[in-house]
Amino acid sequence: MIRRAAFQGLRLLEFAAWRDRLRFAGLKRAYYSTLWATAAGTVGARCEPWNFGFLRISRGSVATIVRDSELRLDDHLTLELLGNKLLTFELLKERGLATPRHVRFSLGNLKPALDLMAETGRPIVVKPLAGTGGGNGVTTGITGVPDIVRAAIAAAGHDPDLLAEEQLEGHCYRLLYLDGILIDAIRRDPPRLTGDGRRSIAALARAETAARLQARPTIAMSPLHLDRDARAYLKAQELAPRSILGPGQRIVVKRAVNQNSAAENHVVMTTVHPSTVALCSKLAKDLSIRFAGFDIIARDIARPLAPANGLIGEINTTPALHHHELVASPRAPGWVAAQILDHLFSTRSGLIALPGAFAEALPMFKVAV
Repeated sequence: MIRRAAFQGLRLLEFAAWRDRLRFAGLKRAYYSTLWATAAGTVGARCEPWNFGFLRISRGSVATIVRDSELRLDDHLTLELLGNKLLTFELLKERGLATPRHVRFSLGNLKPALDLMAETGRPIVVKPLAGTGGGNGVTTGITGVPDIVRAAIAAAGHDPDLLAEEQLEGHCYRLLYLDGILIDAIRRDPPRLTGDGRRSIAALARAETAARLQARPTIAMSPLHLDRDARAYLKAQELAPRSILGPGQRIVVKRAVNQNSAAENHVVMTTVHPSTVALCSKLAKDLSIRFAGFDIIARDIARPLAPANGLIGEINTTPALHHHELVASPRAPGWVAAQILDHLFSTRSGLIALPGAFAEALPMFKVAV
């Protein structure tokens, strides 16, 4: 009980971030309802709201159930396994793939992380080992003991088990696979702000968050929060939340990309090197992952993956579709979601029989009235 209370207390340190995310919950529900309804119409299906945030999308005698980006494809053990970053690295290493140098540690034992930072001579990243997503609790650019302590406190609010890994240089890419088939690839750039000569960075971030809530069409699914990662990155640029940017001065706010907006997501489907496409497809099949986003850090995605160019940093088995739908060069609404639905109905995967179809298939169970 004491341990649980201690970590609940740590969560209070990120109260502002949790509060802002809650403000986006309604926007997210409305966005995904519209997204799936649009995609359903594209493939000749019907989308109906159900209870507890579920949507039922039917075509003919069958239907699939979705909730936000969640599909009925991978079992819960697969989701938990790949949600554990340390186990994911082990699976990659077993297959001869390079991974960032990393260690498991805790708030009570920082030594492994300190040793890794000394060994690499490079900045490190601290993150919760499992149980979270969306960049929550992640701090990049760590170069000193005080930074490790602060990052560990922020991460431990999400999971007492922590992971420290060598920070890689390059762009962030998300390759989206369905049954081993690449259906989309995007480059996710970090969030940016533009100064006006009057407002502080903190005020600009609050204004950006308010604009995201009001923007139609939708441009983002999360607030732009000046968390530990943002403050550390601003400090590296000799800036702080109170700093005032000059008119037109544009800066990157943080390294973590999860709080970016549509303007910072770029489609790179035709750019990914064929060997990378094939590698991730094979991994998805070998690991029996039906729906996943492969997160890659690479200097040049048009070149093969190798330690000098880029590595797979994570396999996300609950990939958010809005990163693919909210892009700088908009495509047809629901373009990626429609591909998913068409695949599910064509392969009869993740479907349930509708009640009428069940009764017709088993007429002996019909009740006479």
